[in-house]
Amino acid sequence: MKLKIIAIACVAIAPFALAQTGSGPTSTGERDIAAAPTGEISYVNEFTPGKSIKITRAGVGTQPVVYRLAPNARYVNEAGAPIDPSDIQPGTRVWLAITGTGPGLTVDRVVVVAPK
Repeated sequence: MKLKIIAIACVAIAPFALAQTGSGPTSTGERDIAAAPTGEISYVNEFTPGKSIKITRAGVGTQPVVYRLAPNARYVNEAGAPIDPSDIQPGTRVWLAITGTGPGLTVDRVVVVAPK
């Protein structure tokens, strides 16, 4: 009898013990196409002016991410002066100004960061 009561108590408590503690979003894999946090420095892997930019975030174990560029995307240096998009080569340090969410995510401004 004691064993049955303990078993029933465990079954009754199990859903609470395994429940999600936060109300935030769960991982659906969309993070791979989501925006890098604003202000995060990244390195260019591939760049097609007016179309897309493939970057790797500055950190250990990060995977390359491809972002769509807005048709009117601006390319500037750290001081805000316009630069020629052809100056952006693989290995260039950049900061991306990203707008939108999910599939509508676009890069409005690419800031080239001088190497340290």
